[in-house]
Amino acid sequence: MVIYAPGMGFADIERNRAAVHEAGHALVAAARGLAVAVIELHGNDGAGGMRLGEVPSELDRIWVLYGGPFAEKLVFKKWAATVIPPEHDELLLAHRLCRQIGINDTVGIRDQVEAYLRDNRLRLELVAARLLEAGVVEGAELAELLREELSRS
Repeated sequence: MVIYAPGMGFADIERNRAAVHEAGHALVAAARGLAVAVIELHGNDGAGGMRLGEVPSELDRIWVLYGGPFAEKLVFKKWAATVIPPEHDELLLAHRLCRQIGINDTVGIRDQVEAYLRDNRLRLELVAARLLEAGVVEGAELAELLREELSRS
């Protein structure tokens, strides 16, 4: 599982946070029926990425945007402490997108994303741990990790 221990160096903490964040995006995307092409970590600085195999609807994009930050909150018990420019802040982007498409109940969506991740915490940590180990997860291995059946076994 994801290791978060006292005394870890900054790079380790940020790498763990990035792995959980990208795993959160990927799990929520898969739950929405989207094909996740790859999740990856870019070095030791806490940067990562997730690419979809298709263009999501605006509503799916909102869910996926919320997935990363809420995964961090679930695992680390707080929001990331790093300063994020407004144009890259996923919570702010999701909120703006909700307003643009006429969704006023952003709290309802956020609650659903958070509940989904809480219910699938074991799988979230499994995906994050594999990403920490490999640096890049894609193809059949990623599809297997994201399958719903894993959370029921």
